Amino acid sequence: MTRQEKQDLKLAIENKKEELLKMISDLKEETKPLGLDSAIGRLSRMDYINNKSVNEASLRKAENDLKSIDRWLSMYESDKFGKCTFCGNEINPKRLIYMPASTRCIHCANK
Repeated sequence: MTRQEKQDLKLAIENKKEELLKMISDLKEETKPLGLDSAIGRLSRMDYINNKSVNEASLRKAENDLKSIDRWLSMYESDKFGKCTFCGNEINPKRLIYMPASTRCIHCANK
């Protein structure tokens, strides 16, 4: 990976991190408990509970992705940045831009 590709990749990962932070903030707002004094019908309450479960799962995934992104950014200066944790080969930069939380190359991910 060239120095320019590495810098472009870091910028893309940082942009993805900002998007995730915004999404996490929004999801935390949507998963706040609904007060008992809220006057909504039974079906609306069931919809709320269902949506809350979906949002909580999305929040957990986003937080895990954020941890992976932070790990990649902490390894930026090391020679392990952009390398597969399984085989040690370079991960395609396009894959890392699309899925910054990826820790394996496409071949090892398929195994």
